[in-house]
Amino acid sequence: MGALFPVTCPHCGAATAVAPEVFHRWWPCKGRSELAASLPGKLLPDQDARAVFSAMCPACDGPLALVLTARGGLLSALVSRPGVPGARSLESIEANEVSKVEVYRPDRPAKPPLVALPPGLPRDFDATLKRLAEDAARPDRGATAAAGCRWLLDEVLSDLGYPPAASVKPSGGLLARLFGPAPRPEPAIKGRLRKACEGGKLPRWALTRADGLDLDAKTPPSSATPYVNYLAAVLRAAYPGL
Repeated sequence: MGALFPVTCPHCGAATAVAPEVFHRWWPCKGRSELAASLPGKLLPDQDARAVFSAMCPACDGPLALVLTARGGLLSALVSRPGVPGARSLESIEANEVSKVEVYRPDRPAKPPLVALPPGLPRDFDATLKRLAEDAARPDRGATAAAGCRWLLDEVLSDLGYPPAASVKPSGGLLARLFGPAPRPEPAIKGRLRKACEGGKLPRWALTRADGLDLDAKTPPSSATPYVNYLAAVLRAAYPGL
């Protein structure tokens, strides 16, 4: 295998590395791009040019247009003709022979927003959930996104009037024997979520739908997308107007 070039995939957002697979086109000093086969004889060996290669993201298998800036001598050597292979193969490219790496997504326009949120939502909640939705779409950021959703739900409950209970240390000695141990706070988010539903700040489904999510972070999630979808629904219920 030849050199791998670091890119951020425009399909899935993964930070990964890709290998060029087919040399398609190049840009002369002036004018529009041309087919790779036209390059020999038009570029000096020490002259830089941008060239387009096809590649695939190893994280999501999305097609990419990989644009490498390299010397004319290398690019000319990669060109093959019918019955005449190129003097060099793509696998022989070394990373230090490429001065600039760019990547484009050739097949689709930009995706629409990942989540639809009400206009009355606090701006910091809006921006945070959109970032979490982007992280949830990345295979390597699922656990981080799920943890961020738990944190944001904690903030939402506090904004609705249900902040975390102050921790109380159990009393010991004579006081414990006379009055019993001090009450322990109910496990974090679930108890506050129940109170918000009972107080009419959130609909009952907010509690029942949470049963399928590990809000206390006891096990790492296989995907953060259900957390994002749940939290988006809770925000639309808590801050109507969409």
